[in-house]
Order: sequence, then structure tokens, then C-alpha cells
Amino acid sequence: MFLAAILQLYVSVRAWYDWEWRGQWTGRVLFMPLGLVLKISSKPRIAHEGNIIRFVRAHTSIPLPRVLAATEGFGRRFTLMRQVRGDNLEAAWRDLDRGQRASIVEQLRSFVLQLRALPSPHGAAICGLDGAACIDSRVSSHAVGPFSNEGAFNDCLVDAADPYTDDTTLRDIRSRMRDTHRIVFTHGDLAPRNILVRGGTVVAMIDWEESGWFPEHWEFVKAMYFPMPNPRDEGWMEAVRDILSDDYEQDWLMDRELSDRMVGAF
Repeated sequence: MFLAAILQLYVSVRAWYDWEWRGQWTGRVLFMPLGLVLKISSKPRIAHEGNIIRFVRAHTSIPLPRVLAATEGFGRRFTLMRQVRGDNLEAAWRDLDRGQRASIVEQLRSFVLQLRALPSPHGAAICGLDGAACIDSRVSSHAVGPFSNEGAFNDCLVDAADPYTDDTTLRDIRSRMRDTHRIVFTHGDLAPRNILVRGGTVVAMIDWEESGWFPEHWEFVKAMYFPMPNPRDEGWMEAVRDILSDDYEQDWLMDRELSDRMVGAF
């Protein structure tokens, strides 16, 4: 709690300074002196992102920021990390040559395979680290789950679409959804904005808030859900298919029968 109090004080002073002297609101990611980064969130039911990063660092060779502190207090969660120097792939992708793109795809494929090799201690459950609830921008802005199995997770997806779709259509879609995918550890937001590179080398994967144990196709569904802002880059869409080399096209199209009907962004 003492560390949380110090970080809360820093955030309050920084917010005052940014507004009074710079005329802007302070975001939830603060770049600090000495090469530090502070990420702030307020989602109490899900796993702490700092603990997720530590878990993945301990069990894979995926490049990740080094977490110095993961604490909470005053209605907030704080993750203090070392800053990783690199270019955001969303900005860099269109300027990379074919060899650099191929190298990045190969590295990301390896990282996804490492995540999928992590055994779940929760059996068939769909959940966050330590069995916690999940946060998933495709489903809701609020924490959902944990779910005992994929069938319960799919029921939640259908329920989320209920305000936008008639019951007959929902029953038809639900009857065609698979409840038997493997459950694997999933980043949950594998988009270029969450990948830092230097040339053709991935130096960090960031933003692990939505990660957890999900059905194996969900990484592909989420990667295709909001891959890159307009204009959409078909080269990246094909890269996603190479990174997640199993065929999840039908699962993605099935999910779009729900998500394309839903109004607005959560």
C-alpha cells in the first residue's frame, strides 16, 4: 500500500502539471524519468497485468518489458516497468521490406507457439491468470467470466449480441458454434500497436491485459477484429494468417456473424 500511495501521489501531481501547464489530460501510460513507464488501470476483478507479464517472462523467451512493481490501491492498479526502446509496428509496418516482415512474422509465430505450450492449471475453464475473470474488448468493457468451459464462453458471446439480433438468428448461430477447441494461453490483442520492433526484430510484446486461457481460435478472431486502422493493410492480414498457421477462417467468419451485428465499440 505504501508503494501504491507513492505512485498515486506521482500520478496526481503529474495530472495537475499536464493540465495546468500543457493543457492536456494525463493518459493511463506515463513515461517517467530514468527510463521508467507506469501503466494505470482500474479493473479489479481481472488478473493484474504486471503479474501476467511476470508469468510470461518466467515461462517463455518472449521479449517483454521488465516489471519492477505491480501493486494496487486507491481504486487503481499500477504496473511500473522498464521502458523498451523500439518502433511501434503499426507505424513501422508499411516501411519494412519483405525480409524484415518475414522475420517479424516468424518471430511472432514462435511467440504464439510458446504461449500455447503453457499448460493451464484450470482444465477446460476460460479464464485469466490464476483463474480470474477476463476482460475482452470484443465482448464487453466489463470483466466477464471466468467460464467453466467453452460452451459457457460461447453462451456469453451470444448473450452479448442479444440486443442487436433476433432470437431465431442467435439460436441458429449458437447451434453452429464449436464447443470443443483446445484451451490455450492467448495474448488476446495481437495487433501491430502492441508490438515494438527495431528493424526486423521484435523487441517487445506489450498490453497483456486481455490475456488468459481461451479457445485456440480466439487469438485469430481478436487479431482480425481490429488489426490496423484505415487504410486496412492486407499484407498484415495475411501476416496474421501466417503467424497463426492453423486454419481458423471459419471460426472467425462464424464470430463475425455475431460481432458484425453489434452496434458501436465497447
